[in-house]
Amino acid sequence: MKYFPKAVLLCLALVCLPNAAEQWQSALTNSQLLYQVTFQGLPIEGQFKQFSVSYSPGEKLLVTVAIASADMSDDELNSEIAGVDWFDAGRFAEATFRSKTLVADSNSSQHFIAQGSLKLKGVSEPVNVPFLWQQDAKNPDRAIMSGQLILKRNDFSIGIGDWSSGEQIGIDVSVSFVVEMLRQVEELNN
Repeated sequence: MKYFPKAVLLCLALVCLPNAAEQWQSALTNSQLLYQVTFQGLPIEGQFKQFSVSYSPGEKLLVTVAIASADMSDDELNSEIAGVDWFDAGRFAEATFRSKTLVADSNSSQHFIAQGSLKLKGVSEPVNVPFLWQQDAKNPDRAIMSGQLILKRNDFSIGIGDWSSGEQIGIDVSVSFVVEMLRQVEELNN
């Protein structure tokens, strides 16, 4: 019984201490979010210039993309894809991917799959995002997250009307990313 008060005091001390949660945030200047479609069978590429990625290992992945930042290196194309038939950037300014689960791929310490939903142009669809996590050996507060996946643009009503058939512009959209991630430390009070 003489150890009981010490055990109670130790438990209370642990409950009152703040917890540090591991959180990683993207560094936009050293990151890329690219997409590629086919136009009459030939590949054309674009990128989103403004996006953010938040990652808590084993817990969550959140990606937010500013739709108006879509850039295909051509002012006329940029104006067209911002329109109602494509991204409808005036009504849907943001796309978000939010994971529900994160799983290691094939028992790897670097390959993961974020299973969640992508909300784009007002439509939410389940999406799996495979990614490689490579922590910098020289700077443990820096890592690179990279990956690639294929989305169907018609799942999100992208390219409607005359563009919906896929004859001129393909239905498959290849999305790739290389994102520099920096460790953040947050203190959580219980």
